Amino acid sequence: MNGRRDDDWDDIFNDMYDEFGFDMKKINREIARFWESIMKGEPNSKIMGPYVYGFSYKMGPDGKPVFQEFGNVPRNGIGPKAEPQGGFREPLTDINEDKENVYITYELPGVEKNDIDLVVNENNIELKVDKGSRKYYKNIEFDREVDINSVIAKFTNGVLDITIKKVNNKSTGRAVKID
Repeated sequence: MNGRRDDDWDDIFNDMYDEFGFDMKKINREIARFWESIMKGEPNSKIMGPYVYGFSYKMGPDGKPVFQEFGNVPRNGIGPKAEPQGGFREPLTDINEDKENVYITYELPGVEKNDIDLVVNENNIELKVDKGSRKYYKNIEFDREVDINSVIAKFTNGVLDITIKKVNNKSTGRAVKID
C-alpha cells in the first residue's frame, strides 16, 4: 500500500479546480438538481434528449487558461450564460485571432451546409441551425469591428471554418501645411 487515502485524490483535484476558479461542490449540486428535474419530469425541464454539455480548454494569449462551455444543458448558476432557448444547443466553438483576422471554427455534427444560417455584422456573428433534431445557436460579439465583405466560410465534414478580416481603425493621417 502506498499510504494514500482515497480522499487524497479528491484533495488533489479540488486544488486544481480551485486554481482554475471552479467551485466543484456547486457544479455537482447543479448537475444533480438538473438530472433530478429530468427524472421527475418537472415542467422546467424543457430540454428533450440528447443532453449535451461540455467545455473546451486552451491557453489564452496572456498565458491563462480559457474555458468555454457548450451544449444544451441549463446552466443555472454554474456559468455566465443562460439556458439556450427553444431546445437549441451551443456548438463547440473555437475562436482565434491574429493582427489581421478573426478565425472561428464551429463543430456542427450531422448538419448539412444548406441548413446553416450565418449572419455577420461589423460587431458580431450569429450562427443558427434549425433542422429536425439538429438545433444549434451561437452569437459571438467581436472585440473590434470586422470587415463584413471579407468573410470566407468553408464547411467540411460537419466543421465550419470562418475567416474575417479586422477593420484597421488606425488612421494614417495626413501632412498639414501650416501657414
